[in-house]
Amino acid sequence: MTALSLASLIACSDKKEENSASGSSSSVSESSIAEGEFVTDPSEPDLGAYTVNENGRKLYYDPELYDISLVEALEDYFVTFSENDFDTYLSMAQSDYAEKMEAYLQKDYGYGMQTSFDKQCENLRSNAGGEFKVTRIKVEAPSENGIESYLKELGEIFEDDTFYDTVVANTDKLHDVMFYIMAEANGEETLLISEFEIIFAEKDGKYYMFG
Repeated sequence: MTALSLASLIACSDKKEENSASGSSSSVSESSIAEGEFVTDPSEPDLGAYTVNENGRKLYYDPELYDISLVEALEDYFVTFSENDFDTYLSMAQSDYAEKMEAYLQKDYGYGMQTSFDKQCENLRSNAGGEFKVTRIKVEAPSENGIESYLKELGEIFEDDTFYDTVVANTDKLHDVMFYIMAEANGEETLLISEFEIIFAEKDGKYYMFG
């Protein structure tokens, strides 16, 4: 579950050459897809069904398992990296995590979440091959639920054995999902991130991240 660390996630996602989707063309007209309608592109059947949201991004997910607001929260989260938007990124970080991570980074590395975020943006741009925009997001259920083990691992890093219980107490529901991110840079669409997990903390209808 250490792959849930975004820093590790980015470092392990350098798969541009073998996963490039450049040159592929959809046989489905996105403009013809009604809001909330799911279609499967016959030229890419293995990707499964998707819908196109108001931002023009393809979202692949099972609406019986996940609400679109969760998928779009993941979309918004990765857009913060493509747009270097630290303020929005910080607003999407789970509050207990953000407080503990800031203290941990300052203590052990001499910098805070702003610098960490900047490094993540730089690494993603490097893996994408330049400035990028998110084009597709796929979300599916992981084989095992790793919420408790991951949050307790964070608690060990933060030297706080109450971290897991604090998060649970301050959260309406926790979600563990596996996801894939495709992005376009320099006219090429690339599989930027593949088969990584992320934890969502749902509170008052909004979703917050640990990463």
